[in-house]
Formats: sequence, C-alpha cells, structure tokens
Amino acid sequence: MAALDLRHLLMLEAMAATPTFADAAERLNITPSALTHRLREAERRLALPLVARDGRRARLTDPGKRMLLAAQRCLAELEAAEREARATTGAAQQVVRLGGSALCGYDWLPGLLQHLERARPDIDVEVVMDVSLNPTAALADRRIDVAVVPTRVKSRSATSIRLFQDEMIALLPIGHPKAGRRHLDVADIAAEVYVADTVAPEHGREYERLFEPAGLRPARILRAGHMEAVVALVRAGLGVTVTTRTSAAPFVAGGGLSVVPLTPAGLFLTWHAVIRLTSDRSAAPRLVAEALAQVVGSRRPGAAHRGG
Repeated sequence: MAALDLRHLLMLEAMAATPTFADAAERLNITPSALTHRLREAERRLALPLVARDGRRARLTDPGKRMLLAAQRCLAELEAAEREARATTGAAQQVVRLGGSALCGYDWLPGLLQHLERARPDIDVEVVMDVSLNPTAALADRRIDVAVVPTRVKSRSATSIRLFQDEMIALLPIGHPKAGRRHLDVADIAAEVYVADTVAPEHGREYERLFEPAGLRPARILRAGHMEAVVALVRAGLGVTVTTRTSAAPFVAGGGLSVVPLTPAGLFLTWHAVIRLTSDRSAAPRLVAEALAQVVGSRRPGAAHRGG
C-alpha cells in the first residue's frame, strides 16, 4: 500500500514548480506551517528526506526528485483515467471547472458558453466562485481546471493563454475634488481612504502594479470583501478604489461614480487563461481556454493570442 496520498503528490509538484517554500504554500493555498507539517508527514511515512532547506528556498533531494517523477506520472495518469472512464461509460459530458480573479468581470462568460454549445456540446463549464483570492493556487490544488488571472503565470507545471488587455482606473464618487483630473498618480490614490476587496496583494493587480513600484501604500484601507460592497462605499463618498474598466462598467452605468485614468500613459493589465501543463492538446481544459481566447478575441479585435 502506498505511503503517500494525493495531498503529498500535489505538494511535491508545487515545491518543484516554485522558487521558495512560501511560494509553494501559496500555490497550494495553505500556510507555510501547514506545508511544513505535510512535508514532515510525507518524510516520516517514507523514512526519507524529500526536501533540503536553503534559507527561504526548498530544494528536492535525490529521493524527492524520484518521488516527484512518480507524482507527475500518477497525476497525469489520474486525469487520463478520468477522461477514459467518462468515455467508456457513456458519460460523454466533460465538466471543466473555471475560476477567476476578483476583477475578471465575467462579461465574456455568456459568449464562452454559447461558443461551446455550438462547437463542443460535450463540454460543460462550471464557474467556481470561492477561489477569486487565489485562482492559481486553486488550479495547482486541482480545485479548478482553468484560472482566469490578470498576469501571465510562469511555471513548469502550467501554461498561459493570452486573453485580452484591460485598463486599470481609479473609481471615485461623483463630485470628488479629483474626479475631473485627466489622470491620477499613485500619490493621489495613497492620500485617500482606499476601499479594497482584499488586502492580500494579488499578482498583476494594483498593489503589484501601482503601489509597490512607488514604495507607497494607502494610509487607511477599508476592506469591503466584495466588489459590490467596494462600489457602495465609493459611491457613498467613503473612499476611492482602483479597479478595471471592464469590472467597473456596469456600476458606472448606474450613476454616482467617476472614472479617472491612472498615470499619464495609462496603466494596463493583460488577462490570461491558465491551465495545468499537459501534452494532450485535446484535453477539455485546454479546449475551454482556447475557446475563451477566441471569444474575447472576436469581441476585442487583436486582443487574444497564444501566450505560451
């Protein structure tokens, strides 16, 4: 009987794909202490050292590398077996679980479903909403099959397909003294009460793109937890926020809000669909990601192409 279970195989895959122990924990959506406990449990079961710690970095030992190869084969075989089981039992319908970052907007979802209904009626898409704070970790932990995120993910175990470009903007209440400006800089935002859906920095978003390069953070942050709550507080004049034009559009249409560009040149981010790396180009998650690129590309000319 095997000493390790699926949690340990996913742990080895995450540790091989990320540069530090903390990154591996984030990828698995667990705390570093929980990852340490899981690693020690695996090493105790095998009576072998799997990882050598070098400061913040974790390096797989020779036994760890051997177990990683086995883990990768097992995980790939499990996915292949699931596909074959569906085919041999007549369960032709394949369900692809999709999750996106908080600002992805989902305005593309109806078009994606309509496209798949015409082109691949054997594939269903299930939107998983409780992974928005860290979709890439949910992808690594196999809770979803496609992650829609505002940055290209560089990983040996995942590949990114470019979707579309969106503009990051400041959202202010109507009548705010800064609402009439041509653009706002990071200092303008940091001087205001900042309304955020989360205080955990997310790759590709405002903390990484706007605040960190300037070495500034808002002096006061209101954490609202959800985009609707963020907008309600901004509309009421209790603060300002940074979001994207796509996610702000339906709220701006309701009135009471002003949109101001960020920086003289504008601040843009590029959305990607991220899938686990596989040699099977006909796998359903890849087909869904490529269909999404096609759908958004047809709506935003020139916006979608393979990101690799």
